[in-house]
Amino acid sequence: MIDDLLGLADELAGREAGRPKQASLRRAVATAYYAVFHALAKLCADQLIGASKPWDVYTPIYRSLDHNAARKLFREARKSTVLAAQLEAIAFAFLTLYDKRIEADYIPEPFKYSRQEVKDLIQDARSAIASIDGLPTDTKLALAVQLLTKTR
Repeated sequence: MIDDLLGLADELAGREAGRPKQASLRRAVATAYYAVFHALAKLCADQLIGASKPWDVYTPIYRSLDHNAARKLFREARKSTVLAAQLEAIAFAFLTLYDKRIEADYIPEPFKYSRQEVKDLIQDARSAIASIDGLPTDTKLALAVQLLTKTR
């Protein structure tokens, strides 16, 4: 699904010849964001449950990832020295795409990003997903735990 979302984002960003429709660019940005979000949800479920478990066990963990909790974690991770180096590219892309998705989905003003800027955001999403996939196993597990649990 993640690769399909990235492909759809590419398709939307390149859809119309000449000047692209606002809706195409907006949906491309939102779709790129969701590709990263789903990559993180998959990471959480794969690390905490295991990819080969039954859907009724896997899906609740996959669905447990919260947009705002992830945003908060990545903001904090950028300040931390423990995971910051490994998560910098992921955090930057997630936070940037999150903000752009909010603009795309909820701000009625004309969308201010060009086709090339949107393609760059899609590439940022691809890079973040590659970074997620390339994390060491222990870091993947630590990230999954941090994304889904609350500190008290």
